[in-house]
This record gives sequence, C-alpha cells and structure tokens, in this order.
Amino acid sequence: MSIDRQQLEADILQFVKSRAPAHPSLGLETDLLEEGVLDSLLLVDLIFHLEERYGLKLGSEHIDPANFRSPAAIVNLIVDQTGSRSSAA
Repeated sequence: MSIDRQQLEADILQFVKSRAPAHPSLGLETDLLEEGVLDSLLLVDLIFHLEERYGLKLGSEHIDPANFRSPAAIVNLIVDQTGSRSSAA
C-alpha cells in the first residue's frame, strides 16, 4: 500500500482539528499531550480512524505516548506500519 505522505499529513491534521476546535492553530509538530488536546476519548477515536482508513491493526505495543505525541508522530506510525506490512507481503 503506497501512501502519499502529504495527503496523510493533511488527513491527520484535519481529523485532529475537527475534534479539537479549541485548538485551531494545530500543526504537524504540535505536542498534543502538552497542549491538552489528546485525551483518552480522542485517542480511541483516532485509533479507530487509523485502523478503518488505513487498514491498520494497532496492538497495545503501538499505544505509546511517543506514537501519538504530535500529528507528525502519528504520520510516522502509519508510514512505519503500512511500510512493514507491505514489505512483509
């Protein structure tokens, strides 16, 4: 599965912004934890979105604050997971 990184970045930013209207200036490097954007409900919603949209299966080993700290970290997680999945096929 080939993913356009710019499209992926735009999708993740749009998704997070749509659920955090009080933070309209979110960027790729915004610390979602420090800014108080990422709570348990958004995390679950985000995981479902990633699994549904990108065909991922995220296990407990992936649910690490480092993987969800910023939109850029989330993009890297998706790229890593889709890359490892396609290279294993």
